[in-house]
Amino acid sequence: MKDGVHTLKTKISATRKSTLAFFLMAASMNALAADPGPTGPWTKFVKVEGQSEPVPEEWLKDEEARIAYSLKLPDSVPKPVPFDFAAAARTGWLPGRPSADVQYFFHLCNTEAGEWIFRKEANVEGLYFARPQKAPASGVLTEPYAPEMPWIQRWFVLQGNPLSSQGGWFVYPPIYNYKFIEQPRRDLEWQSAIRDPYVRIFGLTHEQAPGPDGKPTVHLKQKSPMQVVGIPSLSARYGYTWRGLKRLQDRENGIAGGELLIYDLQTKEVLAVRRQFLKASRNPRGEGKTMWEVAASCREPEARTGEFSQFAFDVLTTKPPSSTKP
Repeated sequence: MKDGVHTLKTKISATRKSTLAFFLMAASMNALAADPGPTGPWTKFVKVEGQSEPVPEEWLKDEEARIAYSLKLPDSVPKPVPFDFAAAARTGWLPGRPSADVQYFFHLCNTEAGEWIFRKEANVEGLYFARPQKAPASGVLTEPYAPEMPWIQRWFVLQGNPLSSQGGWFVYPPIYNYKFIEQPRRDLEWQSAIRDPYVRIFGLTHEQAPGPDGKPTVHLKQKSPMQVVGIPSLSARYGYTWRGLKRLQDRENGIAGGELLIYDLQTKEVLAVRRQFLKASRNPRGEGKTMWEVAASCREPEARTGEFSQFAFDVLTTKPPSSTKP
């Protein structure tokens, strides 16, 4: 069975890489005709408990977003470090030197980006993914100020909203071994008959596929499909959420930050945080446009296929272990 698992992991990795490239290209091509959402600088900011800097008011549009921005990080997580914009401007035009905006991106990567795990929990059966989201209109990823956190929102473009995709982030045995994932109920076709405030996604299993001779092979086939039911309250103890970061003159310089957080639903204690910044390149779409779909990320934490699932697997471990790594 071990060889079968390895084979399936390799297939998933290759498929996701090619699919990601396709979706990012498609999003880029469709962006010109899409509704971009907010196009100008934010005008209203709100001070929140979980951030050192005030955040745009529109980022706090629902209860789960407000909870995400209220989560407090331990003091050991790096705080913003001042950047000398004037000095960067003086050197950014010199031959062989990075431009001022790239210097700022490197500064944020070197002083703030990373992953911090404060506590792990073992034998976790499932979690609450607090902020699922439909794929943003492709135009959102072409505007500097439109996306809240393009790091994860460009992944929503790839994943889509089918039941299999929503559960497949975390429930895909024998590789991803959570037994269930819970989410807020949303206005989706496969949730249309549900009236409870939450849904539980579960049930997917695989078995060894038979070969031409009828004997089991190293390949797997679906044994039972993904299922969904409504639930009046959560059974998961731990939550997984995300939030954007606001830093001085970040979007003006084509930079966007974000954090993934795993936390205790009862105490709101943060068990782990993963922080990343993106740098959008100069854009052929025209003046004032961005390319968040293919923006560069900091060297650390390592950007990789499956990183959003793997972060959960590293903190809330399963038995048997789960991994997105080939």
